[in-house]
Amino acid sequence: MELEKNKVSINQIVAQKLDTAICEGDCIVPDIKPDIYNIILSSGTINVYKKEVTDGKIRIDGAVNTYTIYSSEEEGKRETKSINYVIDFSQIINIENAKSGMGADIISSLKGVESRIINERKINVKAIIDFDIKLYSNNCEEFITGINDISDLQKLEKKVTVNSLLGINKTKSQAKETIQIDTVDNLAEILKVNVEITNKDTKVSYNKILAKADTKLKILYCTDDGRINTTSATIPIMGFIDMENITEENIVDTQYEIKNMVIKPNNMQEHSIYIEFEVEITASCYETKEINTIEDLYSPSINLSFTKKQIKVMQNKKNFRDVLNIREKQLLNIGDEKVYDADVNVNIDNMKIGKDEIEISGNANITFIHSINNMTEIGTSQIDVPIDYRMSAVGVNLNSQVKINFDIPMQDFSILPNNEIDIKIDIEFLAITSNEITLSEICDVKENENTELNKYNLIIYYTKKDDNLWKLAKEFRSTVDTIKQSNNLSKDELTPGMQLFITKYVGVNG
Repeated sequence: MELEKNKVSINQIVAQKLDTAICEGDCIVPDIKPDIYNIILSSGTINVYKKEVTDGKIRIDGAVNTYTIYSSEEEGKRETKSINYVIDFSQIINIENAKSGMGADIISSLKGVESRIINERKINVKAIIDFDIKLYSNNCEEFITGINDISDLQKLEKKVTVNSLLGINKTKSQAKETIQIDTVDNLAEILKVNVEITNKDTKVSYNKILAKADTKLKILYCTDDGRINTTSATIPIMGFIDMENITEENIVDTQYEIKNMVIKPNNMQEHSIYIEFEVEITASCYETKEINTIEDLYSPSINLSFTKKQIKVMQNKKNFRDVLNIREKQLLNIGDEKVYDADVNVNIDNMKIGKDEIEISGNANITFIHSINNMTEIGTSQIDVPIDYRMSAVGVNLNSQVKINFDIPMQDFSILPNNEIDIKIDIEFLAITSNEITLSEICDVKENENTELNKYNLIIYYTKKDDNLWKLAKEFRSTVDTIKQSNNLSKDELTPGMQLFITKYVGVNG
């Protein structure tokens, strides 16, 4: 039996999983630093060195660079200090269907850092990391489209539009910068570092993807005379990613990961901080293609049997961007104290998917670092700004799979009279949407042994609920066209109780 086949490269969704890791370690206070009296704030940045898919599992290696701001007390005087501690991690996540060589879309994000005092010379630092994993296999599937030597083959065909992975590739972007601080500041130590990659954009041309973004850094530091100050910088990053056969019609998803980062003060006389970092940019490109599948087949003259294989594929993939502008005033009871820094953490508590829209609810948690006790010490205060936002997403429905990413391209805070603070935050939401469908691929078609069949006769059949022409034609070894012609049917629809004359083929196979 000579089978007609069509080879189609499609990516199958193998598994999706959310996982959380907790990594921790005990940090000894360096001899040059004073004892710990009280922990004020803990923060960190995550660096992912390596991701590897092997049989039955995924391994992710990296480190969390943590900063713990604490207060010390000597002879009744308190000072603000910081401990920088690196926690290495190697997380193994079990995924039953994982195979070596499969592609993986893995987003690693730092959920939080916690520090606990063990004694005045030792702290325990704990980092909580979230992993969002999507595992796929990009295989070339052979779909049967016909059988050459069977002239009366009947096929129930269906055209399906799917999104197939055209390719995935990556590049690295490196940056080295010197950030200036106030010339009157003699930097004693770095208290905290905040890094965000925002304003992401891509352009496609000549089998390449141009990916660019801004790396925004904020550094809180302490001077040798005990003052607290901040400095910030925006460092552009850019990379060209090779992608064969890409066009502007293709959908491109990008992911930016910091591989390593070095931040250290220069000589005190230079009044500057040296920054060096490397960002890995990964681009996944999807093309839209139409494939022809056979849902069922038979021959009125030959007994055929076959098996089916189920394949999960993606369709209706779209990316939607929208910006939520938060503009409001809230009370911040700090009196005449000074605000040094503010960190914004967006928490999405709930997501409702409706027809052509996505409803996002949660909050923007703002942590203000400010002076206390007449600017002799520092402390923190928090404000929660509720988020209840409807995002337009044409084509999205209740069956859609939706993943929400976000950037904060702008944040600005101004102290007003009467202990109010003017809050201005822009949150850019990126909704990555798609539908997952299952295709039945016919395979292993076989011709059964010859069996003696009756001769042609005419069957009078009364239709039942859920009957259709294909089902009756296959059951009685006729064809859909023959049944329609014999009964003068202009449409394929049947209603219960209809009388049909079905010409049945009853010869000897072979």
